Amino acid sequence: MNSSPNSERTRLARELHDGLAQELAAFGYRIDQIIGDENQTQQNRTSLRELRNSLSSIINQVRDEIYDLRTDSPKPLVEQLKDQTQNIFSGSEILVEVNGDASVDSAHKYELLRAIRELLLNSKRHANASKVIINLTDHSILISDDGEGGVISKESSYGITGVTERLTQIGAKLAMNSNPSGTTIEITLP
Repeated sequence: MNSSPNSERTRLARELHDGLAQELAAFGYRIDQIIGDENQTQQNRTSLRELRNSLSSIINQVRDEIYDLRTDSPKPLVEQLKDQTQNIFSGSEILVEVNGDASVDSAHKYELLRAIRELLLNSKRHANASKVIINLTDHSILISDDGEGGVISKESSYGITGVTERLTQIGAKLAMNSNPSGTTIEITLP
């Protein structure tokens, strides 16, 4: 448990909870009120419910982030990764497959999971992928999707920059291959 009140991770968890998480929850409650308005058409209600479901998924992701910041989870990497992919891809039609397992130093696990999360979000939001496959070994993590590619042209994006920084911090390396039929990303573990 990372409960030291002075740790940077605990401080960030507190900031997320007291700021972003509270604002998102308030926004969700407001959407609920609008959905319940008797003057709404069924078409508007349906659109608002879809928006509310997306917001609920984001709120769950923020809660998971807060929990992860406050906890050094003893769960194996593969279980944490399956939980993470379930949250990321809930509500989408993207098929996700997670194979294998990897032994990762607990001091590196948080940064590694955050980096993988960003890469998976890229597949979901930018690649128009229908399938994502994650293969884990003790030496590497291979993430591939069948999307439209384009990761290489976005190497200067904040997301890829952040992934590279996180992985460098723990001694891991990142290699990407992207083309119009998909993207393959390999993380070589320290």
